[in-house]
Amino acid sequence: MPSTHLIGSVHQHDLNSHALEKLTGNRYGGPISLGDGPTLATGDMFVSDPVTRDTLATRADLVDMEGYAVAAACRLAGVPVRLVKHVSDSADEGARTSWLDSVHVASAELLRWLDEHL
Repeated sequence: MPSTHLIGSVHQHDLNSHALEKLTGNRYGGPISLGDGPTLATGDMFVSDPVTRDTLATRADLVDMEGYAVAAACRLAGVPVRLVKHVSDSADEGARTSWLDSVHVASAELLRWLDEHL
């Protein structure tokens, strides 16, 4: 599987939408379809343990901390969006260290992807 992906859909994985709906009457965090491609789960927590990673893997192909917010803001503003994600770590106990080690490589890979696809 390549490490750079054009996302097909994104959803919130750690938002208690049921509680928010009870409080406000509005539903938040529902899936956003962006086209063909893998599913991205967005949440506020940094995933660094195998149990959480494996649970999320039953619902999504990739995990991040900002994709849903970007897609939702663009949808509200009526602006088209494509999310391109590069896998920086394997969401295990070494994730924090491996991200620091790989951020420069990830940025170079994203630039290469942009050069090829735009």
